[in-house]
Amino acid sequence: MTEVVVPNELAKALGVSRLAFRNWLRSERAAGHPLLEGHEHGRHYRFSCREADQLMADYLAAAGSTQVPGEPYRGMASAPTPTPPAAGDVSPANADPSLRSASPRASTAPWVSPANPFSQVTFSEDPGHRVTESWMGEDLTTLADLLRPGLRAVVVGVNPSPISVAAGHYYQGQSGQRFLARLAQADVLDLSGDGYEDDQAWAQDIGFTDAVKRPTARADALLSGELAHGRELLEARLAEVATPLVIFTFKKAAVTLLGHFDGHGLLQGRTLGGAEIFVMPGPMERANHVQRALRELAGWWSVDAI
Repeated sequence: MTEVVVPNELAKALGVSRLAFRNWLRSERAAGHPLLEGHEHGRHYRFSCREADQLMADYLAAAGSTQVPGEPYRGMASAPTPTPPAAGDVSPANADPSLRSASPRASTAPWVSPANPFSQVTFSEDPGHRVTESWMGEDLTTLADLLRPGLRAVVVGVNPSPISVAAGHYYQGQSGQRFLARLAQADVLDLSGDGYEDDQAWAQDIGFTDAVKRPTARADALLSGELAHGRELLEARLAEVATPLVIFTFKKAAVTLLGHFDGHGLLQGRTLGGAEIFVMPGPMERANHVQRALRELAGWWSVDAI
């Protein structure tokens, strides 16, 4: 199922009424908002997870909020344009995050430039896992792979979001936070400690990487050939760490690597780098289907722990 988010979900996450948020969408469409200007009158709004992240940040910036439900979103209407960190200012890709103290959440503003997804994002003072590395011949700012032998699972996404790179930690947008909450619901991840979720996960033998290392505000902004290039590199990384389970955040990444398949959850008879595969249900999947998949993941996790 395609991962889509509807306005009512966004209104709930923002803590505002459905009518207020829909009125804001209409006004932004009339003003030529790039995510809304092509919307046809009378049709339902349907957004990708990253579009939803951007719209929430835009709404908060317009409202001038400092903190609302749905944190880590915070309005930054007057945020300065940041300068990505220099290579010498970032922590090494193989640094042990369990030895690093947690830093405050990064405040973020909406991104507006497809060519530069960081054009209006404020970088955290502590780079966390933010690094500068080469991707298809271009040096770029991204998130380091959190990989090592001995991991019980590796989480694989399509590519990092600018919000996450700005914070220096994986899955800091709305869709990412929802994914992490599902891992906690399945008793795969204990989030009762302090600090960022990826640091807590790393201490619990869960790693993170992406199929494509170049951050974009929208998944459809990826260039031709990036996913194919990323597949080869990803398979090699997974084979090297020999993890027993790969957890795909979204079905798109799994389909790109494995080809088309039906459904989600644990894929029978399919492996990647020698690992079994679990595909997280989409955000609009029926609640009973989500619960069934999470029970399946919880069952695998409990058996593997024995």
